[in-house]
Amino acid sequence: MVYLILTGVLLFLIFLIYGYVLNYALKTEYYTVSSASIRQDIRLVLLTDLHACEHGPGNSRLLDKIQQLSPDFICIAGDMTVKGGKNTESVLAFLHRLSQRYPIYYAPGNHEIRMTEHHEYRQRLQEMGIQYLENQTISLKENICIAGLDMPEYWYHKFWQKRVCSPEYIEELLGSRKKGAFTILLAHNPEYFPCYAEWGADLTLSGHIHGGMARLPLLGGVISPSLRLFPKYDAGQYESRGRFMILSRGLGLHDIKFRFFNVPEISCIKLQRMGR
Repeated sequence: MVYLILTGVLLFLIFLIYGYVLNYALKTEYYTVSSASIRQDIRLVLLTDLHACEHGPGNSRLLDKIQQLSPDFICIAGDMTVKGGKNTESVLAFLHRLSQRYPIYYAPGNHEIRMTEHHEYRQRLQEMGIQYLENQTISLKENICIAGLDMPEYWYHKFWQKRVCSPEYIEELLGSRKKGAFTILLAHNPEYFPCYAEWGADLTLSGHIHGGMARLPLLGGVISPSLRLFPKYDAGQYESRGRFMILSRGLGLHDIKFRFFNVPEISCIKLQRMGR
């Protein structure tokens, strides 16, 4: 009996250690999106949910992996910081190094908008040349538009606090999408993906769910930040109305730093013209 108890305790400890150590692994996931609106092949990297964590000193491992991918630009879909502001300087130092190599387009998540020093943080990013998109859209020369959605904290409440989103509300925040252009929407919360697609986002890039914390075979992510069990959108690529969403598992966690079968993700996305 004692042997069984000790074995159980040992396995539990191994499980906890595994869940903690996995926070510091990194995996690159590759995606391809095709559209007739895309004029030339483009490679972009999506980063989300770093939550002021570090992958190597000064995020050197993360930077090295991004450099190996040679992206044309970087998209950030929020929550690189934590709401309390802890280790924000390390995030800014990493983003400064990144901005010296690549154009960066950044939309805030729920942690950025809850930071006491949010305005100062935004200003420092802008001084680096980072495009910080708060309900703004920017056009690139490759017939691509990047829109950054900034939704109030109300849209991040727990699942029992019912919220109904509509494409009209997205249009109220962002305006109409540019017709004929391939529109990338940086939207931290993936829960409203059908609404984003109906608004006209050809490709939505999201995070927030952290892959569901733990991942189970066949069932996927276990729990979302809104405490929804087995959320519909947890990680990977989704389609609605002929439009797509890529949902990253994110790069870090904040309060409870345990991941189970859920490796932190760098998303490498190839955009190509339809038929290639």
